[in-house]
Amino acid sequence: MTSTTSKEPFIIAIPVYDGVDYMDIAAPREIFGWLAKDPSFEREVKIYYVCGNQPTFTTINGVKIAVEATFDDAFVQKPHLIWVPGGDADVLAAIIADKESSFTAYVTQAGSQAEWVCSVCEGAVLLANTGLLNGHTITTHWAFVNCFGKYPEVTVAEGHPRYVKSGNRVTGGGISSGLDEALYLVELIAGKESAISVQRTLQYYPKPPVHSMIPEAGSCPVFNLVTNK
Repeated sequence: MTSTTSKEPFIIAIPVYDGVDYMDIAAPREIFGWLAKDPSFEREVKIYYVCGNQPTFTTINGVKIAVEATFDDAFVQKPHLIWVPGGDADVLAAIIADKESSFTAYVTQAGSQAEWVCSVCEGAVLLANTGLLNGHTITTHWAFVNCFGKYPEVTVAEGHPRYVKSGNRVTGGGISSGLDEALYLVELIAGKESAISVQRTLQYYPKPPVHSMIPEAGSCPVFNLVTNK
């Protein structure tokens, strides 16, 4: 549990891009938003969608959302928590191929300053590209588990766990896993009682109407990454 003796705001930065997965950024915003309303967590919580110099960004399913901070804004340079989301595989490929990517530069710099360095879904690929997952065990979307051949110092956990903690790195599995991961982070940051309070508020007791097995992953969907199958 992180100390709450400091009264400075707890800053959560969610770096975004056009083509980002909607739920990858909505799930943490919802759950961390309820932490902000918890009176027992004696700090203000500020959450920002951080992007380049553009007024809005568009998710993979066409939802347009306002940008709340730019990669250059001073108040998001040392977030307490950074959350890297997944998105369209071709967009990920373009970000990785761009040696001057402002997204990669921001995640590298801000992530090196953060207390908690997190990703969800195939956002783990973008985070691995910064080197911030070197030496850590991670999880990701099942379809992307073979995308880490270029990152030999990153270990992908077996069994598709919903989330994995490795030091101050917390990574989540595919899309909906962000709900569990964010709730777990609330427990780490503010304690079990806060996490239970958020769970109850959300009425988060999932019982899916269908049941199936996670498929075996094929080739990496990000075309410029080595498939380590």
